[in-house]
Amino acid sequence: MIPLIVILLTATLQTSSAAVGDGTRGQDPFDDVASIDEMRTLEGDLRAVALRLRPTVVLIRIGGGRMGGGSSGTGVLISSDGLVATCGHVGGSAGVRVDVTLSDGTELHGKTLGQANIGKLDCGLIQLNTEGRDLPSAPLGTSTGLASGDWLVSMGFTQGPPDEPRPSLVRIGRVLRITPEEMLFDAPIDAGDSGGPSFNLRGEVVAINSRCGQSPWENAATPVDRLRERMWEFRDGIDESLLTLENSDDSERGVRTNFARNGSENGRMAVQRTLPFDEIVANARASMLNVMDGKAARVCATVIDGDGHAVTKRSQLPSGWQDGDLKLESAAGDHFTARVIGSDGPLDLAVLKIDNCTIAPIQWTHDAHIAPGQVLLTPRLGQRSAALGFAAIESRESDRDWSSGPYLGVRTDEATTADRELIGTSPALKVVEVVPGAAAAAAGVEVGDLLLSIDGKELSGRMGLRRMIADRAVGDRVALEIARGEERLHLAATLAKRPAVGRTKGTTRGNTTTAISDVSTGFGSVLAHDGIVWPEQCGGPIVNLDGQAVGLNIARFDRTATHALSVENLMAAVEKIIARSGTVETHPASAADPAPR
Repeated sequence: MIPLIVILLTATLQTSSAAVGDGTRGQDPFDDVASIDEMRTLEGDLRAVALRLRPTVVLIRIGGGRMGGGSSGTGVLISSDGLVATCGHVGGSAGVRVDVTLSDGTELHGKTLGQANIGKLDCGLIQLNTEGRDLPSAPLGTSTGLASGDWLVSMGFTQGPPDEPRPSLVRIGRVLRITPEEMLFDAPIDAGDSGGPSFNLRGEVVAINSRCGQSPWENAATPVDRLRERMWEFRDGIDESLLTLENSDDSERGVRTNFARNGSENGRMAVQRTLPFDEIVANARASMLNVMDGKAARVCATVIDGDGHAVTKRSQLPSGWQDGDLKLESAAGDHFTARVIGSDGPLDLAVLKIDNCTIAPIQWTHDAHIAPGQVLLTPRLGQRSAALGFAAIESRESDRDWSSGPYLGVRTDEATTADRELIGTSPALKVVEVVPGAAAAAAGVEVGDLLLSIDGKELSGRMGLRRMIADRAVGDRVALEIARGEERLHLAATLAKRPAVGRTKGTTRGNTTTAISDVSTGFGSVLAHDGIVWPEQCGGPIVNLDGQAVGLNIARFDRTATHALSVENLMAAVEKIIARSGTVETHPASAADPAPR
């Protein structure tokens, strides 16, 4: 019986003319997406590729195992007996032990075969011990015939190993430039995506993703034909560094393209400019306003009912919003005044009450199904057209980053019996440390003080204190009741972030200089998409190709992703905020109930 790997290698070294194209400019028929119907057809193809091929994409760990340490990357199974293609800078060199997690959470082990990481050549192979299983695998295509504008489905484990087993994230983009040595493309990738595949619309691997540039749309991959040429050497465990290279060039490591922020004639952004997406998002856009900071737009707000309530991103509001009115501006240039009536700290939401509001409330669509590869549009105010994005995953968990949450800045112990008897009260925490420069220090808290309550609520131990602070938000002012000796004091503290100690100041994540939201985690279940939405554009809705508003953009997470709250999670929180505020009862409009009451 001929081994499967020999059959595979023989097949990959044969390039049929049928794999090169079908008479279009490149490898797919979507050279110029000219209508929404054609965009729907493309969306269906993208979703089908994502659904079929995600099980072939695996998480790779080298050194350290599941508990951390070592390094991680992505690979793609290219044979049912466990042959994995990845990047040379992920595999490193031949003969290294590898731990791999499949999309269903199954863990397998293996070793690296031959690897190459020289200049623009960055690819290699891994062989897994499948333990007798036939694994799902993806066919190798060819990079011959790829052209600028060809659509790609790129997958990987962005930001490294997730907290819980899940399939890879999906990114959609187009080929920007292709040469025999390198493919540049605009599907955003980041740390952890190295070694992941880019598929064409036939579901064939056409490139191995290798590195990213400064902007989200500047990314590079090794064309799959460069891997094909080395399959036999890699199978035998020969690293490329041991071979004689011709025309190798390791000087150009950066990824530089001419793909400007507003698009290029072959890039994905060009589709955004030429299709009537603005017509699809028009109703949702009519419910949006900009919250102004002087003459600059600070964040978006979305009107949610006929009573003038609007929702926005709390941490992005202009400084001093607690003490005065906010100025809002509509798409038509009309101006309004609003105030914050309540907020949700963990979700980073604020609800506004707009005076004399004439803006139509948004029509939400509840329980919308989101699938990887699905088009998700972000309406934008001003002269900018809607941002085109694609769903990365059905949903994902946005776990809280304690280092970026609200911080009081005290360390406490339970008060002793003598302490409580002195002040005649039972619940109390004794302050044993005050962090210099933090909120408590600025408010005047001192070591030895007894902390009695926050905002009038008694404390239920140290964990109770932590929960009370965690439920607030950066910038919240809290009332502290303390006892100092026999004296009772009432202090006010403004919660801030934990001071940066031994780490870089500012908000960064992954390989990026892209601006991301100051509060970008802790939202629970979110919708993740790859539309480029800057921090000041959060607070507005996301819309599908049917014009349905299915969520609210809450944070720019990293260079690859924007996170949004589902309608269900958003409105559950908003209704609680409004109920607590004591304002008039609201009846949020929805697609099933189009007329606000």
